[in-house]
Amino acid sequence: MTDKELQQMLKAKPERGQRAFYDKYFNYVYTIVYSRLKGCASVEDIDECVGDVFAQCFLFFDKQKEISGNIKAFTASVARRKAVDTYRSVARHTLRNIAIEDDDEFISDEDIVTSAEQSELRQLLYDKVEQLGEPDSTIIIQKYYYGRSSNEIAKIVDMTSDNVRTRCSRAIKRLREMLYEVGFAR
Repeated sequence: MTDKELQQMLKAKPERGQRAFYDKYFNYVYTIVYSRLKGCASVEDIDECVGDVFAQCFLFFDKQKEISGNIKAFTASVARRKAVDTYRSVARHTLRNIAIEDDDEFISDEDIVTSAEQSELRQLLYDKVEQLGEPDSTIIIQKYYYGRSSNEIAKIVDMTSDNVRTRCSRAIKRLREMLYEVGFAR
């Protein structure tokens, strides 16, 4: 189903349109939310955030007479923002519940410098993958982070598996060039 057909269905038959929207974008939204919250939120928090994303999208669709732009990009934007809101909420709640007397439990043998460098490297890599744009960033994350096959990714991004493989190899090449530009040797 194309975006135009989906928009028409959302206007003509809102319940069927919302169901089609949910079916088409659930995996995509869940991937975005999970990638942002995987280290800090519970499964229930992640599921609730995904539900909030769809609720906000449905409210937007109900209020708008005409949906302009790309539905997938809009959905990704809502998912990222809701994930950030959930992260802030979870982090604030977690910090509030730590007792001061428990501070000796936080002593660790971990090398903080190495850990910080790895964290910066991960963030740089993630930022560069995001700069690839859609659907390349989704393809790279699905392939190398979740270990999904080209056939599985093709279903998520609504492409053929041959197109996924081609886009993946081109995206990897562009990613190497982008990392080289910021100082990483080939």
